[in-house]
Amino acid sequence: MERRRFLLSAGALTLTACAQPERDLVARYNNVDIQLEPADPATLSLNGDSQVTETTADEAYPVQVLEEDLPGIVFVAQALVPTIVASQTLGSGEVDWEFTNPISSGGPLVFVVEEFDGLNNLRVLLPTRPNGSFGWISANDVQLARHNFRLQVNLDAFQLTLFEYEEEIWQATVGVARENAPTPLGRYYTTELLRPATPHSVYGSFAYGLSGFSDVFTEFAGGPGQLGIHGTNDPDTLGSNVSSGCIRLHNDDISYLVESIRLPLGVPVDVI
Repeated sequence: MERRRFLLSAGALTLTACAQPERDLVARYNNVDIQLEPADPATLSLNGDSQVTETTADEAYPVQVLEEDLPGIVFVAQALVPTIVASQTLGSGEVDWEFTNPISSGGPLVFVVEEFDGLNNLRVLLPTRPNGSFGWISANDVQLARHNFRLQVNLDAFQLTLFEYEEEIWQATVGVARENAPTPLGRYYTTELLRPATPHSVYGSFAYGLSGFSDVFTEFAGGPGQLGIHGTNDPDTLGSNVSSGCIRLHNDDISYLVESIRLPLGVPVDVI
């Protein structure tokens, strides 16, 4: 019997917007201000291809990884086929979920890998409701890449922290959700990178879509209530409970993540 390899602890064009009140969002802003388009494809690329190798009992992963690259390593599976099917139970043959590639915004479909079953199947975190859903996908339908980034959002501290190789390398003050529309706690990941038509929009300079969804809004401004991390046109609200579920950053900070760090897709985001 093959040994399973554990790696980690267990989109739409419109994100859950963060302007108040929610039902006035479309009325308060021109349509161009709440429309999102895929960002420069160069920013959507994944960092670090992994060489697939035969699995042996002495190897920690069924891919070749240098020892210095192990701390905080994250494997990302990018779809190679138009439709990815996922099963809740390994080997069941059931199709419990289907995901279209590319996603609705035009970007690639990606998953964060939680577990390897040899080189045949991957247990991945799914970008769907309910939050925290996992499923098994075929490794033949995806290409593996890896990076060493992780984001943590501390709601009580209004703080976003970026880790690389499990070392804290950057922090920023954020605006977070109000009590009547809280950001669900849990682990998510970045699914897409979008650029608003104008940096003066409610989403600021850039917006990362997340794999999670609001527990309050099943539909929001034409979208499915998807969570996100994005800029803002109202930086005075940072450090407060102001949004409808998304995480707000100063435009300089979200631009730093995109343009300087070049944060890839498939970055785990732990909301605590």
